Amino acid sequence: MKKKFILILVIGIFLGGCGSAFEFTDLPIGGNVEAKDKSGKLISFRSFPEPVLLVFFGYTYCPDFCPNTLAKIKAAVEPLTEEEKSKFKVVFISVDPVRDSPETTTKYVQFYLPQSVGLSFSADTTNQILKQYAAYVQKTEDGQSIDHSTYIYVLDQNRKTRKLIKSTDSKEIITRSIQKLSGYSIESK
Repeated sequence: MKKKFILILVIGIFLGGCGSAFEFTDLPIGGNVEAKDKSGKLISFRSFPEPVLLVFFGYTYCPDFCPNTLAKIKAAVEPLTEEEKSKFKVVFISVDPVRDSPETTTKYVQFYLPQSVGLSFSADTTNQILKQYAAYVQKTEDGQSIDHSTYIYVLDQNRKTRKLIKSTDSKEIITRSIQKLSGYSIESK
């Protein structure tokens, strides 16, 4: 319990400085993922050519936050030029490996954003990635829904987490984050 409290406290400190300002920093969570998905395919964030990744955790049966966040990202990229749109990829990681396959998850997220990929890993691998990203996930009492954190993790071309975007942040925060990070890699502070 004490270990969990300390982790939440550390995350809270970092999140306090990750509001809607356009400063980028080298956050100690997230980063590259290198693991086999449920189909046996090796996934590495470093293999994606786009200089910016928007990593988001959710599941295809999500009734509200996932569709709302994906719709917000879609609206945020509408004003981008075709060249700017080629500079980022949305990576949607399922927190429901029992019901979500890699194909289902990709189809779901590409409904909103063609420049995206949906990933589904085994339960053990999913839990390791959730720890790496300090993401919150908890099944509800009915066992059908899953409460989960709704941050968008913004990764640079070196696959370092540079910003956390809250679900309550405006779509302009997403747009400007893509534009600012896609042209260059931010040096660690």
